Amino acid sequence: MTSNRWASLHRGEIDRLTVRVFREAWRARPEVRHIRMEGVDAVVKDYGRGGNIFKHLLGAFLARREVAALHRAEGLPHVPHVYAMPRLWIAVLEYIDAAPVTAQPRQTFDAGFFDRLSGLIDMIHRRGIAHGDLEKLDNILVTPDGEPAIVDFAAAIMSGGNPLVALALPYVQENDRRAICKLKSVVAPDLLTDEERQILETRRPAEVWYRRLRKYIRRPVKSLASRADERPADQTGNTRWRPGNHHYSA
Repeated sequence: MTSNRWASLHRGEIDRLTVRVFREAWRARPEVRHIRMEGVDAVVKDYGRGGNIFKHLLGAFLARREVAALHRAEGLPHVPHVYAMPRLWIAVLEYIDAAPVTAQPRQTFDAGFFDRLSGLIDMIHRRGIAHGDLEKLDNILVTPDGEPAIVDFAAAIMSGGNPLVALALPYVQENDRRAICKLKSVVAPDLLTDEERQILETRRPAEVWYRRLRKYIRRPVKSLASRADERPADQTGNTRWRPGNHHYSA
């Protein structure tokens, strides 16, 4: 299938090709769908489903940032390939057949799995990328053959260009690595070393300030998204359903 085929997708066609909806759009979060076209599976992240200006502007920024990070990570194992951006706020990504780590049985996780996960994160970091949201553990997936995969790069930052990003990058990368310790504490606490426990219990001052700054920036964005996403009550007087978290592979 040519890349132009993905790039020409329109919303009606995306609806027709949908296998399932992993997550409906809500506030600043995109709708995420699993689609299949000509026997090829893909994931569509659509920030524009709400149809308001705010979502289109913020969505275009988030979609572009994720696509830029994934282009830089191109060729790494178990990181989604970018197929196309049919619209500024829609990204079509490779579908990875995998499930969230938190849905896996304990026997899935041994020291080798965490070594491979650490190696994958190191490869991403060597490309000048920090994922930025790995402490949300369901951004880490496990393939049927037990390999780690990483998805959802919407919060990623990258080296080059912005001096503020250059300052923050090592701390965000450190937080990526800290997510490995957090995952161990949840799914395989017996594998935690004393050093890893210490990492979980402490944060360096620079990291604390970075997290405060990120929270300070995100709060008004989420507030605006919330107001933009308000929907009128239906004829029965009930407001429309707002979805919670849904697992997906992207």
